[in-house]
Amino acid sequence: MKITLLIGSLAGGGAERVVCNLANYLVEKGHEVTVLTVSDQQTYEIKESVRHVILYGESKSKLPHTIINLVRLYRMNCYFRKEDMDIYLTFLPKLSSFILAQKRFIKCPVILAERADPNTFCNLSEKNKKIFEKYYPKADGYIFQTEDAKKYYKEHGISVENSVVIPNAINPEFIRPLYQGERRKVIVGAGRLTIQKNFSLLINAFAEICNDFPEYKLEIYGEGPLKESLINETKSLGIREKVIFKGYVNNLGNCIQDASLFVLSSDFEGMPNALMEAMALGLPVISTDCPAGGSKFLIQDNENGLLVSVGDRKMLTEKMKYLIENERIATKIGKMATRISSDLNTKKIYGKWEKYITKIVKYDGEKE
Repeated sequence: MKITLLIGSLAGGGAERVVCNLANYLVEKGHEVTVLTVSDQQTYEIKESVRHVILYGESKSKLPHTIINLVRLYRMNCYFRKEDMDIYLTFLPKLSSFILAQKRFIKCPVILAERADPNTFCNLSEKNKKIFEKYYPKADGYIFQTEDAKKYYKEHGISVENSVVIPNAINPEFIRPLYQGERRKVIVGAGRLTIQKNFSLLINAFAEICNDFPEYKLEIYGEGPLKESLINETKSLGIREKVIFKGYVNNLGNCIQDASLFVLSSDFEGMPNALMEAMALGLPVISTDCPAGGSKFLIQDNENGLLVSVGDRKMLTEKMKYLIENERIATKIGKMATRISSDLNTKKIYGKWEKYITKIVKYDGEKE
């Protein structure tokens, strides 16, 4: 099959990593794969046999952003008219709605891969809600990460009969023997430094336990627009020296495998890659029970991790203290967490993607 995967960029993020891993898997299976990105930002690698088309690289451009977007629009429509594809897969809300708005120019099926919480996207503005209702029904198929996300579409009048729920695959880098050495007195968090990830919640909860556990530090991995304000927050709380902002790293597994605890403090997520990876490494984990249900899919509370309510600093603080004070329980939870590796390995998960893509292409051919 000739397959195009569309996404904003290949810079560090969960959806971007999925696109790269999926492209690499599909090309190994003999498919002709193109990754089409809006910009030239890139941190993840794709195989040389995967074609990478960039609509417009803005990293060195001096043109106004409005002009850049017009160039991208023109080039995207040219791509749709010129390329003889069997199927398109589009990722992330803004780009997906834009692609579906151009559906009349596309001669093959389009699958929408929902990577986050659709309810949050729609609640951001009335405009987003109208975009969702107008354009999302135009897709020929849907891939959801969770049943909750699928349910939201159904409740808002979008037919999900021709859809599938596929959780994320765990990056093979994180599937390894359980770390057996002494664990560092470190709590870790990882992700883009954005409002969604709510690292402020984690920082404030950590500040609450600093006096009780002065030997502990907090390491935060990732980059993003809120970095400066988060640093300032640690200063105002008097814990600047105890919170280390590590930035983006390519070897996260090696950096965090010996940590004492991993915390996901997000307000919303799809299927949180960082949480999955920490569990695969055998770290005791605490996560907010955030929409659209990815955390509760991964965590059986008090068995392979702990769940806390979204935005609940008091509850998060209590759970962090509980695992620090009860090392045997924390170790047991970490060992139980590693079991997700067998169910969510790349071969199983991306095999499901390939099977569903083939089904949609075949269905479209039968309609003709």
